[in-house]
Amino acid sequence: MSLIWTVLCEDEVFAGFGAAVTPPQLLEQGGVSMLVTPLGDGTGRIERVLSARPADFLRADCQPGMRVRLPMPE
Repeated sequence: MSLIWTVLCEDEVFAGFGAAVTPPQLLEQGGVSMLVTPLGDGTGRIERVLSARPADFLRADCQPGMRVRLPMPE
């Protein structure tokens, strides 16, 4: 059993605990594959860039944490 000492109230410590987690989706955009977590408003947050080209990791348009538009389902 663990014990946590904090000045936060119990509601703040356990906020989001047990909430459903959406798994990341594989998305290819601009020739770069990446894992993107959907945010529910038609956009997603880039979690990881999947590329063998070092230059892809330096591109400003596909950095982890950025929001991208997700393609519409068909």
